[in-house]
Amino acid sequence: MSSLSRFMNFSTVSAAALLGLSPLATAQTPAEDDPLVQNTITVTVQKREQSLQDVPVTLSALDDQILTELGLDEFDQVARFIPGLEVQEQSPNNPGFVIRGITSDSGEANIEPRIAVFQDGVSISRSRGSIVELFDLERVEVAKGPQPTLFGRGALIGGINVIQAKPQFEGGGHVTAGLGNLGEIYLDGHITGPIVDDMLAFRLAARSRRRQGFVDSLNPEEEDFNSESMDAFRASLAYTPTSDLRFDLILNYQEDKPSGTSFKSGAFEPVPGASTDAWDPAFLNTFGNFLGGKGLGTEREIFSSTLLAEWQINDALTLTSITGNRNFESVEVFDPDGFALPLLIFAEDAEGDQFSQEFRVNFDDGGPLTGFAGISYINEDGRQFVPLTYDERAVQAFLGGFIVPPVAPPVEALPAINLTALQQSGGTLVVPLKPIHNEFYANTGKTESVDIFADGTFAVTPKLELTAGVRYTQDDKTTGIEVGNLNGPSNLTFGGIFVTAGTGPAENALGTARLTSSDTFDGVTWRLAAKYELTEDWNLFANTARGRRPDVITASTTDAANRFTQLPAEEVDSYEIGTKGFLFEGDLALDASVFYYDYTNFQTSIIDDNGVIVPLNAGNATSYGLETQANWNVSENFDFVASYGYNRARFEDEVDGQPQEFGGNKLRLSPDHTFATFARFNFDTPVGNLRLVPNLTWQSEVFFDNTERDLISQDGYFLVNFDAALTFDNGLELQYYIKNAFDEEYLIDAGNTGDAFGIPTFISGKPLQWGVRVRKDF
Repeated sequence: MSSLSRFMNFSTVSAAALLGLSPLATAQTPAEDDPLVQNTITVTVQKREQSLQDVPVTLSALDDQILTELGLDEFDQVARFIPGLEVQEQSPNNPGFVIRGITSDSGEANIEPRIAVFQDGVSISRSRGSIVELFDLERVEVAKGPQPTLFGRGALIGGINVIQAKPQFEGGGHVTAGLGNLGEIYLDGHITGPIVDDMLAFRLAARSRRRQGFVDSLNPEEEDFNSESMDAFRASLAYTPTSDLRFDLILNYQEDKPSGTSFKSGAFEPVPGASTDAWDPAFLNTFGNFLGGKGLGTEREIFSSTLLAEWQINDALTLTSITGNRNFESVEVFDPDGFALPLLIFAEDAEGDQFSQEFRVNFDDGGPLTGFAGISYINEDGRQFVPLTYDERAVQAFLGGFIVPPVAPPVEALPAINLTALQQSGGTLVVPLKPIHNEFYANTGKTESVDIFADGTFAVTPKLELTAGVRYTQDDKTTGIEVGNLNGPSNLTFGGIFVTAGTGPAENALGTARLTSSDTFDGVTWRLAAKYELTEDWNLFANTARGRRPDVITASTTDAANRFTQLPAEEVDSYEIGTKGFLFEGDLALDASVFYYDYTNFQTSIIDDNGVIVPLNAGNATSYGLETQANWNVSENFDFVASYGYNRARFEDEVDGQPQEFGGNKLRLSPDHTFATFARFNFDTPVGNLRLVPNLTWQSEVFFDNTERDLISQDGYFLVNFDAALTFDNGLELQYYIKNAFDEEYLIDAGNTGDAFGIPTFISGKPLQWGVRVRKDF
């Protein structure tokens, strides 16, 4: 057996393949009775099953074993072990995905994602519905760089593919139960087996998580902030009427009900004398029977159904169909000012409906040419409703300079500034301020998109393969906007924050506007790649591609003369070269790549003076860096894995001689340096196998918005975690984990909506968490 085959099939080093460290050459297939034989991990990023080494893009893949051993239940945890990937999760309703410095996190219904997130081939990229629980999986794949023919219209800078475990015709399953600090309760399990032998099989899987908030609430009417409350359930059927035809029906449901996010002011004390640090207790609130009395927190539901069909037409052709239907509804109530005064209270009520269909034909006759071609259709209909309540008396006192840090007095103790005056031609009109003013802003987005795509690989020689792909996309897009006051115009502004008084005929007597704008856009994206086998153990790959984020129709809440404008499509040209190989007869795996990205019409978002997220064409940007990973199989009982990523993502200073608004600044949520490592020890004991997995992650300074202010940033920090498991001879497993073992204090976000009003808020990362779990396989 070659060193390559030995490495790929040796169970103690399977983590290397799972982390994208496998070689770029095809392993020999050893005999089934070889004691070293293990299932080689395969990926489907190129629309067919391949070993990781056969894919000429930078790709990482983690299977269920690694996810379990490292205790990775959520995207933000997975991201710490994949160089070039960052995931920020304020709440399940408000995540941000970052690949190589480029962020995709807008929740507006009319804004396109940059990073494609898929679940069994169905897009779940819309921000408010993209965070799903990672349970009962085959693997998670992360492809970096533009992937237009592989992931489609949303993969400007990369894609994430979550592949769920499918029904098996052999019975089996597991159940896990656990307890932890902060009142954690954890339940997880699955069961699978045949209904009709070799024809119909089922699989049921579920997970439930509960954990109290880790930022204490000083408001007795609100729960501690940043809690966990998640229930997810999946039911699936596999039907194989013939040996060359298979259908998989997958139904998913998830419900999240965490407490409020701790948007905490860094200037105003929550109560006199209390700390303003983000990880210390906070006093946040709602008021005025907001949304019928809803407290701070999130309520989100996701339901999806997926039908997969695969027909092996003959030895060379396979027809695949992917049908998806998805719906999410989410309401999040948050206190954007971050302190006790009833100044502002916001909410976001978002929902989305999506239907998609893809047909694809794969060709592989065993010759030098392989590839696929297909057509896809997606219909999205989304809405984002943002209500706002404020106390006009508190707002006027704040704007008038009567409320200053560090202590905000209660409204009753404010100076008697409870009147406002409007100068009119006949004199001065005096109007009493309202303790409760309600208004709203809403946007809608409807997209119908058709894609035609093809991708092929040709083996020029046994050592050299060339790949080319192209995709044509046409989008029919409609953007809608609506603004209004719910209890009459504000007596403070004579309009509102979202609604400006006297802005034109678009508003009726209540100040509402219901307008839409539609247009059709199209574009072409492509990729070229090459793979060359230098030796049996060392390979090179190179690729170049063009990614595209479709045109955006933006809407203004206050500019009646220019309600709708169009941002041109954001495009990126990427270039990458890399190598993967082995030393010490396959015991040491090395992987390295360098990349360069050139962006035009970079679309970003800012929060304007009214607290509204506004899309913006920020001009041009560049990103370049390197990523390297290593896995060392020290012995049969010890593995060591390490990865490092460097990424310099910056806005260009000028475009066509004109200074850019963020010229020279770092792109938000993008650390220049990241590092991760873990070791895995296995010991045989008198009662069973003991597995110890210590791990460490580090990232350098990160800015939370594009203005690159030190105030809105987080210095570099380490997180140390530890996982252990004792598997008894009867199959029972006792697990223990500790995350953030040294209780590092760090921020996951800063600025936020409050920053638009001059009162930035800060959100703490998770403190030390630990737990014990018991697992039984059957």
